[in-house]
Amino acid sequence: MMLANDLKTYYDEVRRYLDCPKDEQDRLLLSVNKQVIELQVDNPNLDYDGIVEFLGEPESLAASLMERLSPDVVQKFKKKKRRLRLSIIACVAVVVVALSTLVIYTSTIQSGVKISEKNTIVIDKDNVPPDIEDAKSYIENYYNQKEIP
Repeated sequence: MMLANDLKTYYDEVRRYLDCPKDEQDRLLLSVNKQVIELQVDNPNLDYDGIVEFLGEPESLAASLMERLSPDVVQKFKKKKRRLRLSIIACVAVVVVALSTLVIYTSTIQSGVKISEKNTIVIDKDNVPPDIEDAKSYIENYYNQKEIP
């Protein structure tokens, strides 16, 4: 069981270096696994280190596996991967521009708004003072009453 886990880790490492579609990776690694099984049948006492010695380092095995693939498959995969990256970059750029525009717009709106306070005094027509001096004193009394809690 330990050998199976070690081989899975090894295959995962090989997969990191395979620059091709997942189904191609699966196909290539299946062929490698068949070779390992045949090797174990011929050498039942073979351990993990012996298998790695037979297969080589993950990066070199991946390079030899990539040589088995047709150049068209690899080229299409790289094109698709590049388009995906460019799409992601474009989406991120659009989000950044949109958020920047929103921030600029809201800060412009806030700076353009001027808050002012105006007081309006409503005088009941029954309580209108007869002359200007009486009106001034009425207004002063009104403000003095507002200040008292």
